[in-house]
Order: sequence, then structure tokens, then C-alpha cells
Amino acid sequence: MSRAPGMVAPFLAAVALLLSAAAALAHASLVASDPAEGAVLPQSPPALTLHFTEPVRPLVARLSQADGKTLLLPPPHAGADSLTFSLPPALARGSHLLSWRVTSDDGHPVAGAVLFSVGAPSGEVAAVQEGSSATQAGLWLSRVALLAALLLAVGGGLLAGTPSRFPRRMALAGLLVLPIHAGFRGLDLLALPPGALVDGAPWREALAGSPGLALALTAAALVAALRRGRIAAGIALGLAGLAAATTGHAATAPPQVLMRPTVALHVIAATLWIGALVPLLVDLARGRTEALVGFSRGVPWVLALLLGSGGASALVQLGEPEALWTTPYGRVLLVKLGLVVLLLALAAANRFWLTPRALGGDARPLRLAIGVELLLVLPVLGAVALWQFTPPPRSLPPGPATAAWQMQEGPLAVRVEVAPPRAGMVALRLTGLRLDGQPIDQRPVEIELSKPAYGLGPFRHEVTALHGSADGGRFLLPLDGFWVLRLKVLVSDFQAVELSDLIEIAPAR
Repeated sequence: MSRAPGMVAPFLAAVALLLSAAAALAHASLVASDPAEGAVLPQSPPALTLHFTEPVRPLVARLSQADGKTLLLPPPHAGADSLTFSLPPALARGSHLLSWRVTSDDGHPVAGAVLFSVGAPSGEVAAVQEGSSATQAGLWLSRVALLAALLLAVGGGLLAGTPSRFPRRMALAGLLVLPIHAGFRGLDLLALPPGALVDGAPWREALAGSPGLALALTAAALVAALRRGRIAAGIALGLAGLAAATTGHAATAPPQVLMRPTVALHVIAATLWIGALVPLLVDLARGRTEALVGFSRGVPWVLALLLGSGGASALVQLGEPEALWTTPYGRVLLVKLGLVVLLLALAAANRFWLTPRALGGDARPLRLAIGVELLLVLPVLGAVALWQFTPPPRSLPPGPATAAWQMQEGPLAVRVEVAPPRAGMVALRLTGLRLDGQPIDQRPVEIELSKPAYGLGPFRHEVTALHGSADGGRFLLPLDGFWVLRLKVLVSDFQAVELSDLIEIAPAR
């Protein structure tokens, strides 16, 4: 172990050089569509264009039509940061839903839907297709298994004095898991159930783009780990770091000239530490301590590299401290940090108390502690695999604490404030209700929020008397995007006026 850094230094330099040359933007998001969300058109549009914050690669698009039929659309025309989908001619009168799914440079799928109507809204539209929970479970489990096999196969081969049998078995296990993980990744990209593995589409998508390159590099690392000797193990270590830094949220975060090498070094350090645990157990069970001596000398440097690279990546991904407990990504990170603290406490006990005891002839306490470390590694890898489904806070668009819309219909006008304008619990406040420019008091208002594209709502609240300003109620809005806001104001005993507008809700943080 103590000589491993010298063996892999050329590979670390190569990783940094190759990856620092890459450049890409952050997590992609939709900024506009043409026709716009909720638009009512006089006639059927020939095409629909989606505009994103960065170039994306289309995965699949389906059009749910007013007659209840669903059509798979042909591949779109791709612009610099847009996709244009050709629509069937002469769409029927009523509401239509285009559900789309793309992948951004970080390799993770981004999905959404655009609702538009021809002639008039029909109120009947199919909900957008969601990903299969069985597919997501399979993707998570296969990711955990692949990470475990890769770390144990590559790291175990670098430990001095260890037999090569165990790392080679782990490499074979990883090569068996790799195609399973690739299949589930393709299913997740296309939002398909596991039964669709018999089709070629999931496999093609899994092998495309930067995620496909990462899978190829992972396979190369596992093949290299099958070879005996430290040179092959060093090559496998460099390939494992390169694979991790090729794609993913952390690797594609700006500035990539720093983040890609940081991710590579983090994975390399984790591999050197975790991969050595099982070979150490084998050696200690056979009464050998040569590998333990080398490991105890080198592990402080490995842990320093692990903590430094991991801390830098976490700071970039979070963006702001409160994201650690207010976002799904941050809460997963908290779980991982808690488990890592336990692992570090065990590592410290091993290094300063149990290792000298083992070198003195009593290795049983150290063997037990290493076994506990291995048990803790699995939930750590489980937390890492969960990040597949949780975009980092730095990729979420910032938003104000309060957003306001001025609504008007003929002579009637009112101002609506939404706080916070993010998915989750929001509060509405109505102010400045005017008729013909004059304030009107003591008028009941019925408030309605709905998201027809997803079959959500309408959610209603009634303000019995609006005098200057009034609490418009609290609503639980589970999804971001555009919501339809309707107000029905009783302007007299015999007349009610309805106002409607689209309000945009940002993703939850």
C-alpha cells in the first residue's frame, strides 16, 4: 500500500490532464416552449419547440391527444439549445399534452410536459408517463453492487502481500453486474419498466454519450483488475477514477477544470481505502501482518485526499449551507456524512490502538473492527447511489422569496402574491382589487389552482371578504412548472367575473 501512490502517480496526472480539457454547462432545464404552456391556439400547430438552458440529447417524446390516443413522436430537429418536434397534421379540437424526456451533459434524464389546446381546452388529457419504481429500484441496487465490486476489485489488487484471488473474483462479479446496470440505466433514461429490456432501445441509450463512455471505462478497469500484479492494478485504479469523472452531477459542475480531477481523486482515494479491507482480513486470518504495516503507513494520506476532495465537491454541489437540510440531495449527503464519521472513528481506533495490538500478536479485535467497517461501507454506497435521483442544489434555478402577478379581465384587476414560488406549501395573498380603477371592498373571491397536464387539482380556497388585502389560503403544490390560477370574483349580487393566468412554480429546494 505504501508504494501504491508512486505506482499510480502517472495515471493521476493523466486523469487530470484529460479531464481538465472538457467543458460543459450545468444541469439542463426548460426555459420556454413554443407554443407556450397552456396556450389555446386557433388551429393545429405544425411543430412544438422546447428551449433549454444548454444543449440536450433527446430521449423520447409522446403526444397524448384530445381523443385519448398516445403517439410516439419521431426524433426532433436539434438546435443549439432547442428541440423542435414535428406534430401530426390537423390535431383534433381540445387539449393535447407533449411529454418529453432528454438527457443533459451530466448524463441524468430531465423530463417535463407541455399542455396546449386547439380551439378550446377540453379538460381531458392523459397524465405524463412517470418512471417505473421497479426500474429505479433495479438501477439503485445494480449501482450499489457495481460500486462495491469495483472498489474491492481495484483496491484489493494494490495491497502488498495480498493474494490475487479475491480481487479477481470481485472483478468478475463487477463484469457480471455491469450489463445489468447498463440495462436498468437505459430503462431509467426512457422511463420504461423492466419488461422493456427485451427491446434494443434501452441498451442503445445506456451506451450513448458520456454515460456510455463511463460504462466502457468501468469495464476496462474491471478487466485490468483481472490481471495479476500491481502495474495492472494501478492501470485499473486510473481507469476507475477516469470513469467516475467522465459523467455525473459532480464531474460536470463548473469549474470543470477543477471538479473533474477532484471527482477522479475522490474515487481513487476511496478505492485505496475500502478496497484494502477484505485483503487485510484475509491476511490477518492467516497470521500475516506485512500488508497491515504498509496500509497503516499510507492510509492517513489516503484519508486526507478522500476528505479534501469530497469536501470540495460537496461545497460546489450544495451552493449554500441551508441546502444541506432543505433539499433531498443535502439530506442524502447528511446520511452519508454521518456514516463516514463512524467509519473515520473506526479507522482512527484501528490505526492508533488495534494495529499495534495486532502487530503484537492479537489480531482478533482488529479483524472485528475491519468487519464492522465493511458493513458500514454498504450503506455509504447506497447513499451515493441515491444521488442518481436527486439533482444537486447548485443545478436548481434560484428563485425569489415572493412572486407577484397582476391579473386583469376587462375593468376588473387584482394583484396576487405567492410565497415562496416553489414546489411545496405556498401561501397566496390578494391585494388591490379594483373595478374600473376604483377599489372594491367586501367582495368574496373563489381561488382555484390546477395543473391539468398532470391531472392535479383543482385546489380551491374561498375568501369571504376582500378588504384592501386578504389571505388567499395555503396550497400544497407538489410539482414545479406552470399552474393555472383562476379567480372568480362576485362583483355584484348578480354578476361574477373570472380571471385566469399561468403562474410559474420553481422546483423545491
